[in-house]
Amino acid sequence: MNHASDGQSRPPLHPPATLPPLPEHPWSVPADQLLTALRSSSHGLSAAGAAALLPATRDRAVTATGAHSAWRLLAKQFTSPIIIILVVATLIAGILGDWLDTVIILVIVVLSGLLDFAQERGAQASMDRMLGAVRLTATVVRDGRATEIPFDEVVPGDIIEVSGGDVLPADAVVLAARDLQSDQSSLTGETFPVEKSPGVCAADTALAARGNVLYSGTHVASGTGTAVVTATGRDTEFGRVKQSLAQKQKPTGFERGMTRFGLLLTRIMVVLVIAIFIINLVLDRPLVDSALFSLSLAVGLTPQLLPAIVGLSLAQGSKVIARHRVIVKRLNAIEDFGAMTALCTDKTGTMTAGEIHLSAPLDLSGQKFPELLRTASLNAMLQSGKVNAMDLAITRAAQSAGLGLSGARALGELPYDFTRKRLSVLVTDPDGAGGINGTSGVDGTAAPGAPVLVTKGAVEKVLEVCTRARIGGETVALEQVIDDVRGVVDDLGSQGFRVLAVASTPQDAAAAGTAATAATVQPPLDASAEQDLILVGLLSFADPVKPDAASTIADFAEAGVTVRMITGDARPVATHIAGELGLDPASVMDGAQIDALSDEDLADRAEGVRVFCETTPHHKERIVRALGRDGETVGYMGDGINDAPALRAADVGISVTGAADVAAQSASIVMLDKDLRALLDGMRAGRRTFANTMKYIQMTTSANVGNMISMAVASVVLPFLPLLASQILVINLLTDLPATAIATDRVDDRQLRHPQRWDMRLIRNYMLVFGVLSSVFDLVTFGVLRWGYGAGESEFQSAWFLGSVLTEVLVLFSLRTRGPAWRSRPSRILVLLSVLVAVLAFGVVLSPVGDLLHLEVIPWSLVGLMVAIALGYVVVTEAVKPVFWRRPAHRVDRLRWPVSRHLVR
Repeated sequence: MNHASDGQSRPPLHPPATLPPLPEHPWSVPADQLLTALRSSSHGLSAAGAAALLPATRDRAVTATGAHSAWRLLAKQFTSPIIIILVVATLIAGILGDWLDTVIILVIVVLSGLLDFAQERGAQASMDRMLGAVRLTATVVRDGRATEIPFDEVVPGDIIEVSGGDVLPADAVVLAARDLQSDQSSLTGETFPVEKSPGVCAADTALAARGNVLYSGTHVASGTGTAVVTATGRDTEFGRVKQSLAQKQKPTGFERGMTRFGLLLTRIMVVLVIAIFIINLVLDRPLVDSALFSLSLAVGLTPQLLPAIVGLSLAQGSKVIARHRVIVKRLNAIEDFGAMTALCTDKTGTMTAGEIHLSAPLDLSGQKFPELLRTASLNAMLQSGKVNAMDLAITRAAQSAGLGLSGARALGELPYDFTRKRLSVLVTDPDGAGGINGTSGVDGTAAPGAPVLVTKGAVEKVLEVCTRARIGGETVALEQVIDDVRGVVDDLGSQGFRVLAVASTPQDAAAAGTAATAATVQPPLDASAEQDLILVGLLSFADPVKPDAASTIADFAEAGVTVRMITGDARPVATHIAGELGLDPASVMDGAQIDALSDEDLADRAEGVRVFCETTPHHKERIVRALGRDGETVGYMGDGINDAPALRAADVGISVTGAADVAAQSASIVMLDKDLRALLDGMRAGRRTFANTMKYIQMTTSANVGNMISMAVASVVLPFLPLLASQILVINLLTDLPATAIATDRVDDRQLRHPQRWDMRLIRNYMLVFGVLSSVFDLVTFGVLRWGYGAGESEFQSAWFLGSVLTEVLVLFSLRTRGPAWRSRPSRILVLLSVLVAVLAFGVVLSPVGDLLHLEVIPWSLVGLMVAIALGYVVVTEAVKPVFWRRPAHRVDRLRWPVSRHLVR
C-alpha cells in the first residue's frame, strides 16, 4: 500500500509525552502544517515517541457506558418502593412473632430479584458475545515502517494505512488516497459511500461534507489511503457521542409505574392501618394483638407475590419475544415495549433493503431500456479492478435477468479514479446479437463481436467525453439532448436515486487485437481512447423499499403506534421514500427547521410530523425528547453511532446485530434481524406481558382492599377478630399461588390492539369498585355466619377462611378477562393451580390440619353455604364488570392524546 512521502530522509520525530495542541478545525489546515502541529511527519512517529504519548492518549479514552457491575445490577433489583414496603412490613411482622410468614415472603422477594438479575445478566452476556471479543488492530507507520497495533495504542500524530474493509481507529485527515471511499453511514446516516481525498475543507464544513476526514468507528468501503490521526478516544466525533451517554439511564415507564403504585399503596396502608389500630385500642383489645392485627392487614394489602409475578411475566415475555429473534437486555423495557405509541426509525435496512440495487436501466428520456443492462454488465463484470456496490448491483440484476457473458471478453481497460470518475473497458461480445435498441453491436453501430469501448461513471464526467447521443434508435449530436438528459438526472436525484451514465464507441479491430494478445491480463488503454463517445443510457440505483414495509407500517398504525422516519437524507429523497411507505409526504421537517425551534415549540410541532430529514445525532435526540414531552411512549430503532443519543433518550431503545457497539450498549432491546415485522410481533408480546401483570395487580389489590375494609368493619362489630394474623397470611399465600401462572395466561385480543400503560386512576377505581363489592359479600358472610348461623369464634374463622379462599380463586376466572368469563379460555396451568388451592382450602377446614392455624372442622352445611356465597359473588361480579369497562375513562383504547395526568410518564 502506498503511503505519503515528503521525499526527505530524516529520522522520525520523538514527540513529548503530552498530547500536542490540535488546530480547532484540522480539516481546514494544509497537510504539511497539520503534521507540524502534531509533531509528526510522513514517516510517522517513532516507537519510543508513540509510547511516550500513550498514557496521555489513554487518559482521553472513551469511558465505558451501558454495562453495570454484577453487584450494582443485583442491588438494583431490590430498590423499588414496592419491594421496600414488602420487606419492611414483613420484618416488622416477624419481630412481632410471625417469623415463618416473614421468611416465606422474604424468600419470595429474594428469589424474584435473583430471577431478574439472572435474566438481565444473561442478556448482557449475550450482547458482549455479539459485540465480539476480538481486539481490532490498525496499520500504522512507526519508525518509517508499517506495523500492526491494537486500536487502543493509536495516538495523535500516527500515520495510518487503510484499505477496503478496514474499521477506522480514530479521526484522521487524509494525506494520500487511491479510489478511497468511506462508509460513514453509522455516523452520518448516508446511504452511499463517500469519496475521500487529500486537500483542505472550509472550517465551517458540515461533518458529512468533510471530504478529507476519516471518522473513528466508520469503515473503508473501497480503495486505499494514508491519513494522519488527529483525535482519539473521547476527542473523536464517535467519542463525543459516546461520552454524552455517560449520564444515568432513565427509569423505564414500568419502573416509574411501580414507584407510583408503591406510593399509592403506602398512603392507603398508612391511613387504614393507623385507623384500625386506634379502633382496636379504643375497644380495649390487647395492645400486641392490635398491633399484630394492624400490621398483618398492612402485609395483606401489599401483593406479596408481585415481585415474583412480575419476574415470571417478564421472563416469560422475554422468551416469547426471543422467538422473534429479539434479545431483551433490560427486562422492564418489555412493558414499555407494549406501551409504545411512537416508533422512530431510520430508513436504511429497516424500511429499505439496506443494499444498493439497480433500480432500472433507462434510455436518455428516462424510459426503461432493458437492452442497456447487457452493455452495463460488460463494463461491470469484465473489469479487473475492485468491484464496488454499484458493480455488484449491476451483476445481480444481470444474473436475475439470465444474461450470460460467457462469450464476451475484455481486451483492455482504463481503471476508475476519482479524478476522471469513469471506468472504461474495451470488450468484444460475439454473443451480444441484437445489441442496444435492437441494432447490431454493442453501441448500435458495430457488428457483433467487434471491439467496443464501454464507459460508465458519474454523469457529468461521462458527458465530458461524449460528442453524440443515441436516442430513439438514432445517433444525434449531444448538444441536442444534453439539457433533457440533465433534467432526467435531476428528477431521478430528487427521488433519491444515484445515477450513472453509460457510453460506448467502436474501436479499431487491429489495434484492439494487438492489445489483447500483448499480455495475459487486460492491458491498460491509452487515455485518448475516452473521446468522441456515444451516450447510450442511464443507470439508476437505489436502496429500495422493502416489499412489506408499507403494510407493516399500516399494521403499526392499526395497533396504535405511529411510525416516524428519521434520516440524514435530503428532503426530496426523504419525501419520495415517505410516499412509497404510505407516510404523509407533506408532513416533513428538516434539520434547519428543527434548529429554528425551541424544545417547547418542537414538542408542539413534532406530533404532526411523520418524516424528519437532514438530521444530525443531536436532532435525533431532540426529536425523541420532544415526542416524549408531548406524551408519547417513544421507541427508537437505530444501529449507528449517530443513533446512540436518541437510543438513550427513548423509552425503548432498539438496536440490531452488527450495530456500532455504542448503539448496542445504549439499547434496551437488540434484534437479530433488522425487521419491522418482527418488531411488531415483539411489541404485541410486550403488551401481553403487561396485560397479565396488570391482571394480577388489579385483582390482588382489589381483593386485598376489600379484605381490609371487611376486617376493619369486623373488628368493630364482632366481639372477636374475624381472622388471626397467621390465617390472613396463609389465605394470601394460597390465593396468590394461581397468580404465579398469570404469565402464561391468554389475553383478550382487544387489549393487544392498543398501547397500554400504568394508569393510577384506573387502578384506584378498580380497587374501589371491586374491593367494595368484595367487602359487601364479606359483610353478608359475616351476618349469615354470626347472626344467621350463630357461629362462634373458631367456627366463624374456619368458615370465613374457606369462603375467602373460594371467592378469590373463583373470581380470578371472572376478573382475568374484560369480557364474559365463559368466552375467554384460561391457561391450563392457571386452572390446575386454582383447583389445587381450592382442594387445599377444603382440606384445611375438613381435617385436623386446621388445628395448626387454630381452625376447626366445620359441618358440610356450612361448607355448602360458603360455596353458594362464593358463586353468588362471581355472578354479581360478572354483572358489574361490563358496566365498569364500558365507562369511557376505563376503556383500553382511550389512551390517546391529550394524555391524562394520571398516566405514568
